[in-house]
Amino acid sequence: MTAQRPTDIRSAIRAASEFLLKSQDESGAWKDFLLPAGNSNVWVTAFVGDVLASRPEPEAQRAAQSGWRFLQQAATPDGGWSYNPTVPGDGDSTLWGLRLAETLGVEASDTARKAGEFLEKHIREDAGLTTYASPDPVRNYIGIPPVISFRGWTQSHTCVTAAGANLAAHRLRFRQYLIEKQAEDGSWPAYWWFDDEYSTAESVAALTGKNRTIEDCEPPVASAIERAAGWALGRAAKLAEAHGKHPPAFALAHALRVLVRAARRAETCEMLKAGLARIVEWQRGDGSWPASAKLRVPRPDILIPKPDADWTLWAGMPAGPPTMEAVLKHTFNNYSLDHYGVYTTATVLRSLHESEIAGWK
Repeated sequence: MTAQRPTDIRSAIRAASEFLLKSQDESGAWKDFLLPAGNSNVWVTAFVGDVLASRPEPEAQRAAQSGWRFLQQAATPDGGWSYNPTVPGDGDSTLWGLRLAETLGVEASDTARKAGEFLEKHIREDAGLTTYASPDPVRNYIGIPPVISFRGWTQSHTCVTAAGANLAAHRLRFRQYLIEKQAEDGSWPAYWWFDDEYSTAESVAALTGKNRTIEDCEPPVASAIERAAGWALGRAAKLAEAHGKHPPAFALAHALRVLVRAARRAETCEMLKAGLARIVEWQRGDGSWPASAKLRVPRPDILIPKPDADWTLWAGMPAGPPTMEAVLKHTFNNYSLDHYGVYTTATVLRSLHESEIAGWK
């Protein structure tokens, strides 16, 4: 693989932005994934809106503002946000809504203030963030009896904490938790994702701070980032070798986000060039990337999901009476791809945007 010319990345950014603009509906929302609760339009809108809000183009800013107006109407009665309007509010969706608010500069709005208060309820005793502060609302929504524990869904989640730590108000607050949760291989394990690249990239971004690199960090943080970069270097090299109709653009994009913030050694720079070239090569004619973000739904009593468990791509509930056995089997240990390609495309756009800011044009 060879490095792309500067115009290749800029063209990829422009095409990706245009795809996302066309994917936004009249209400200002984006949607993706398919789980028993349906498509996500609230959480996905917060995520995509935050990516576009980071871009300088007026049309991207307008789309992000439209997404924010949608979120203002979609807030839950207790002030948070959720997967979609039918599902109880959760910490992950809420923090992404707050990230959009912060990027747009409306974090002092009444909507954002109430969401911030809701998010506070999701901070656990170990100083990490959970997805669900209480099992009761989501248990009642799904229809699961008390005999099934929700300890897995109400514990601190590293992937959620890492994303939340990118909020200015929480960056220092969650720093020690992230440093302590780093795995021996340098990665950070994800709960809701198969790809640890997601939680690792969000952790590194939070530890470095906005638009900073390892050179700006104190020794304990720099050490953690150095270990993460070593892990990401190997992952990026492997991911960039992939072929076929469904390249791992989601995972590679996050691996590159880690390398952008690492020390600029020759090996790292070479991998960044090659990885960026490869990911641009995977872009489709409409500006999107093929779906590769795999969102998983473990049973709520599972504390550490096993990647090699019997995971099933969710395709709907079977015909017949909804027995508890059927609900457990077909509601959990499922996963969903972002079948519209919106979430993967926004993820790659974030990675290209951060690479561009760091000088990889």
